[in-house]
Amino acid sequence: MTRTKQITLCALFAALIAVGTHIKIPTPLLPLTLQTLFVVLSGLVLGRKYGALSVCVYVIAGLAGLPVFTGSALNPTFGYIVGFIPGAWISGYIAERFAPKFMTWFLGAVAGIAVIYAVGIPYYWLMSKYYIGNELGAKTLLMYFVLMPIPGDVAKSVVAGLIVQRLAVFFPDNFTWKR
Repeated sequence: MTRTKQITLCALFAALIAVGTHIKIPTPLLPLTLQTLFVVLSGLVLGRKYGALSVCVYVIAGLAGLPVFTGSALNPTFGYIVGFIPGAWISGYIAERFAPKFMTWFLGAVAGIAVIYAVGIPYYWLMSKYYIGNELGAKTLLMYFVLMPIPGDVAKSVVAGLIVQRLAVFFPDNFTWKR
């Protein structure tokens, strides 16, 4: 794949992440955005290097003042945005290392989202306690930031696996990590 095509795909995924931020699907528990779907898709499709690069472009655009975040860097949820970078990287790593099939892509998406949680939840707790002055207990964090979003994130992981499976059939040469 040419370097121009790789850079174009990175920019496309950065734009998809930005658009996914503003698409909210109402659900009984929490509104579902497509942001994390596009983050893990960037890693699954572009591989670890270019997937993480596309998320870096998104983060830099937001920090530069473009309206791609729903909040600011001082928002307690900004830790999730920071977690997008290693989340895309781990999704891409799994896609590169294991057999190209649905289960690989599904587990890559799940692992990417787990990494986003691992960065976002402690950041949220720290910002709540030290910046906002409203410490949340472990039970509250577990309920609102792990248990409630899990059904939506599992659904997004299934969708990511299905999308990559379909892309691999129709566009097999477009994967930057293709062996």
